[in-house]
Amino acid sequence: MSSYFYLGIPDHFMKRLCAVREPYDNLWNTLILIEAINSCPDLRTEHYEGGFDVAIFTKDLDRFLIKKSDGYFSMSNPFQVVLGDNEISFNCDLLEEPVSGRFISIMRNAIETVRGGIFSHDDIVLSLHENFNMDWSEAAAYSDTFASIIAGDHGYFRFDDDENNEDGHIHPRYHFDIFFRNSSSIKIGYDRVAGVECFLSLTDKNHPKKYLQNI
Repeated sequence: MSSYFYLGIPDHFMKRLCAVREPYDNLWNTLILIEAINSCPDLRTEHYEGGFDVAIFTKDLDRFLIKKSDGYFSMSNPFQVVLGDNEISFNCDLLEEPVSGRFISIMRNAIETVRGGIFSHDDIVLSLHENFNMDWSEAAAYSDTFASIIAGDHGYFRFDDDENNEDGHIHPRYHFDIFFRNSSSIKIGYDRVAGVECFLSLTDKNHPKKYLQNI
């Protein structure tokens, strides 16, 4: 596993991250993070001990970790990390092309086309054809790629230090939330702030695991 940490990501990127309530939101946030890293490669820092805004883990983990004021959240990375001399980039192997500004715009268009309604392959193809001057076969290839990414395992979870809403064991101050929608929520209480080492214990198959204990 390799890890890359970024500190000082501009607010205009971080403020565009949205609460995750459906699979589209994970892809939306992933695209924002990649756009930020593509735009600010010089913000990479060697160690997380001094703080970080975004972390990327590769190989067996393939995850993003995003700090927030009261914890962090994480989801899988559906793209491939390409290692350069002093920076990293991302590639979409399904289309064999880099995750560039154009690719990001196309995926955002697909999200906006279907968000809040019924998923329609035809609507996505039509929107890409009209907005990006694509021929029908190219638009269909991007639509198929979008559908494949959305259908993948997003692996989303969140850690919160929620002192304001603490309610004993019903809503522990420190807890993990594992869900897309409130109707299918899983909440696991914890007894301390969960840092990067706890995150790695939960997600990296090569790290010793945490145990649930009923005490």
